[in-house]
Amino acid sequence: MSTKKPSSSSNITIRDVAQLAGVSPATVSKVLNGIPYVSPDTHARVQAAVEQLQFRPNSIARSLKMSRTSTLGLITNDLEGVFTMSMMRGVEEVAAEQGFSVFLCNSYGEPERERAHLQVLLDKQIDGVILMNGFRVHERGAPALSLGNMPVVYLFQYTRTSGIPSVIPDDFGGAVTGTQHLLDCGHQRIGVINGPPNYEATHIRLAGYRQTIEAAGLTFDPALVRAGKWYESFGYALTNDLLSQAEPPDSLFCMSDSLAVAAMSVVRERGLNIPRDISVVGFDNRAFAGHQTPPLTTVKLPLVEMGRLAGELLLQAIKAGKPADEIYRVPCELIQRASTRLMASPESGVN
Repeated sequence: MSTKKPSSSSNITIRDVAQLAGVSPATVSKVLNGIPYVSPDTHARVQAAVEQLQFRPNSIARSLKMSRTSTLGLITNDLEGVFTMSMMRGVEEVAAEQGFSVFLCNSYGEPERERAHLQVLLDKQIDGVILMNGFRVHERGAPALSLGNMPVVYLFQYTRTSGIPSVIPDDFGGAVTGTQHLLDCGHQRIGVINGPPNYEATHIRLAGYRQTIEAAGLTFDPALVRAGKWYESFGYALTNDLLSQAEPPDSLFCMSDSLAVAAMSVVRERGLNIPRDISVVGFDNRAFAGHQTPPLTTVKLPLVEMGRLAGELLLQAIKAGKPADEIYRVPCELIQRASTRLMASPESGVN
């Protein structure tokens, strides 16, 4: 290996590395880019020269050559949203695994801010962008700024018109899962504490509940359904109302964990035991669900998984040049804890 070292370390080039390693610049490029067919000895000499010279490849020049910057944009409308951080985590995990960085922006739900952020991201020559809703699934139109051929993915929101792939939870399937679990626990009168009517999830989850009830040969009874807002104060009042009926429900399916926590408080105040007297199921799998008394059985929203899928779809679109314009519904999962108890089979001998 040559011992000649450039006098200045501030402008080290690939030619300097090649000279110190005693190889051609093309060989250095192969090593830096992970291209095979370089002998172990040559690879070691190049790496030693890189370390000795403290050489850092010019990422800007490399990105121009590759027509990529290995950066993604992520614009959320609610940086402090209940579900935002978990979905962001999923996006960032996938991006990091494939050597991409993520620029995060908050539009506060304002089209003007979204447009301004998109313009900045375009100026930075990002490779693609994810537009994410931070608190509820809903349908939306095209991005606030025309992005040409840049790949775009919607997360926790969707479109049926603009040809953009969208990633949302399977709220219907989640409601089916939670309802079926209560049926498997032996319950026949499953009460529902639901959210407000301006949320699509409210209607979709109720439809999943109803279909499962009727598929089991039971009659859907509107008297077992209450709806309000997602807050605990509403859950408290609605649960008291349901349990005050002449024929109260024998179980409660609350369409958010906050509603379920309030429902459990009401049940305990009435001197009832969970799950012996009444079972309670929530929805979301918030961090506090497992710390209730008893720990809450709930339907998990697949937030990290949705973020990962959105990231995978975007990177696939960047590399393939065309996104799959469809709505991807990610399955929800039942997290069973002590607020419900499956019926023992006759063979088990368990009481």
